[in-house]
Amino acid sequence: MPSCLRVVRSASFRPRGDRYDPSTILRKPVRALSGGPDGLALALRVRAGEVVIDVLARGEASAEDADRAVLAGRGIAGVDDDPSAFLAKVADHPVLGELARRHDARLTRTPTLFESFTIAVVEQLVTTYEAWASIRRLTAFAAPPITGTTLRAPPTPDEVKRVPMWKLRALGIGSRRALTLHEGAKRGDALERLRALDPAEALERIQSLRGVGPWTGNMVIGAAMGWSDAVPVGDLHMPRIVTEALTGEPGGDEAMLAALEPFRPDRARAVKLLRYVTVRRGPLPRVDAHRRMPWLT
Repeated sequence: MPSCLRVVRSASFRPRGDRYDPSTILRKPVRALSGGPDGLALALRVRAGEVVIDVLARGEASAEDADRAVLAGRGIAGVDDDPSAFLAKVADHPVLGELARRHDARLTRTPTLFESFTIAVVEQLVTTYEAWASIRRLTAFAAPPITGTTLRAPPTPDEVKRVPMWKLRALGIGSRRALTLHEGAKRGDALERLRALDPAEALERIQSLRGVGPWTGNMVIGAAMGWSDAVPVGDLHMPRIVTEALTGEPGGDEAMLAALEPFRPDRARAVKLLRYVTVRRGPLPRVDAHRRMPWLT
């Protein structure tokens, strides 16, 4: 933890349900929530079976700021999500039962919906390798660090709006994705209000935004709201992974939805566990070394 940050609030919570796995849930023990001279960060750790959330501040921090930070920490740590009903349902399943015994089926929430929106939009149309490289570049360019540290929070809507289209393209975000990202940034407040809705309704509404289809919508609402029934329809790999694991035969979106139907309202938990399955799909696509800016092609 940077020495210039001080703890302004500490809280501890016992995760709901069993089999909490901090090695997968708390992979980033310190993360920024906001930047600048009054930036806030969170330090997360497990002590005696409880998740301890320390709110760290560089400058001024009000009681409301600390309250919001603790709530964000609870979502990041997944302490309020209880997978018990799903675990009981799949206990005897030949595939999911064993996976559930080895991996945490708990779902987390991003601090803001715009954070999950940014990730999902940048991940459109490109490999994961390319997408995360672009997200790192966007964060480094648009999001100020907490003063005196290297900690940066994900870019806010206001910060993204100030990045011109040509610069987004130079950062690795092609024109189609850049347009969608700007559209979402212009409606940042409206996007955050989707959290107050039922996830299914929020999914329907976010798809009214240009450039947001079922895949992006499910990725956004699933990550931002911890929606246990989000399904990545339209994904390059998951339909085949899910159908091979559950039926023994590769299939597309329709076959994936049919295979996941018995696991409603916890299809997202089933998908999360099935990501751990090793299936015959070859190496993940990567960018050729000579393609310095593949998003321009």
